[in-house]
Amino acid sequence: MNTYKDVVSKHAKEAKTIEINMELADRAVGFLLSCISLSIFTYYTFWVIILPFVDGDHFIHKYFLPQEYAILIPVSAGVALLCLLCIFIGFVMLKSKKKKA
Repeated sequence: MNTYKDVVSKHAKEAKTIEINMELADRAVGFLLSCISLSIFTYYTFWVIILPFVDGDHFIHKYFLPQEYAILIPVSAGVALLCLLCIFIGFVMLKSKKKKA
């Protein structure tokens, strides 16, 4: 028959195993996000800063979008982020107003 200490010890071991697994998963996700952001930063930096100094008929230009998109993409992403932020703030304000009433 299991005693209370045995049950608590078993649950503590299971919790520690789950905690270690979650920590490894968090590290993996963090590493993946860091690699993606570093890749995007490197691509964008090369595209905007170095590529204008390379001849237009060089083969490297086929791997990059036209220069107009270097401004259009970040501006579009910023506007979308700002819109989503405003919508989120609006919903939070409406929920807090309903709670007060």
